[in-house]
Amino acid sequence: MFFNSLYVCLGQSFPFFSGRFADLQARAKAENKPYFAYFYTNWCMPCKKMNETIFTDADFVKYASANYYGYMADAEATITEGKKIAEKYSVVFFPMIIVFTPEGMVSERIDGFLDAKQMIALLKRNAPIRGTPTGEYLYKNDDPPRAAFVQPKGKGLFKVYMETQKSEGFGVKMGTFFAYEEALEKIKFLQSKFHRNIILHLDEKEGKPIYEVILGPFQSQRSALTYNEVLLQKNGYEGIVVDLAYMK
Repeated sequence: MFFNSLYVCLGQSFPFFSGRFADLQARAKAENKPYFAYFYTNWCMPCKKMNETIFTDADFVKYASANYYGYMADAEATITEGKKIAEKYSVVFFPMIIVFTPEGMVSERIDGFLDAKQMIALLKRNAPIRGTPTGEYLYKNDDPPRAAFVQPKGKGLFKVYMETQKSEGFGVKMGTFFAYEEALEKIKFLQSKFHRNIILHLDEKEGKPIYEVILGPFQSQRSALTYNEVLLQKNGYEGIVVDLAYMK
């Protein structure tokens, strides 16, 4: 009875852990059992489909229940810890599945709808992996990497780190500026909204420099479009999806 009380069952569905995420992590580590976190939102239609199909699939429930713990989180919920956990792992696409080793290391993360067979395959290929967190959460599939820009606080001298970005993938252009200072102000604004995946494209127009501020990169146009939609829904602003291959 005590064991069952730790879970929330959606009908005859996979028994998601109902306690705090930290409690799940402690249990998984103690039992050397991997776990996954499933992030959804109320407006996400693919999430609704997963809730109604995959997590009630007999084959998935049988395999996942025997080999994994699972955590379900509303990524926009502030009453529960869903939003806090989603922000910690930089979740911006939905649905999102993040698979963890028993020690708490992210072994794989993937966004978008998965059917039962794909979910089982995802869990099976990650089940043998072991490793402890390094402090950096790895981005796989279509998630943007961490940015080189870090917004300084207070007064003093600050070192700005920049690196060359390959011309591949897609981005969301947030503005074009003729003054470098204006571009930096845009970057500062985006950082204040917790954006860390920022690219600065330097170009020329009629012999004068121009600066394009872009969020990304994303490996697919679909992910860039989805990210742009999330920007509008959550923040009230949006950009223009661009192909970085044309930005040399």
